[in-house]
Amino acid sequence: MVRSLVLLVLVLSISGCTALLVRTVPQTCPYIGVRMDWALAKANNGILWPFLALDAPFSAVVDTVMFPFEYQYSCSL
Repeated sequence: MVRSLVLLVLVLSISGCTALLVRTVPQTCPYIGVRMDWALAKANNGILWPFLALDAPFSAVVDTVMFPFEYQYSCSL
């Protein structure tokens, strides 16, 4: 029970971190959290993949909610 609770807290605490953190920089673009997760997955040779697998769905949700405010911008990572 305690182990499940700790796992749940861990998942919720890291979920969507990329999407939220990249919005603190002035450069915003549609789906920047998902783009950053994808860039990190390609760059780290599999070390962060378990964490990115947890973060990516939540980043996709946050990015989808923010899409109407960011669709006029474009960026490349």
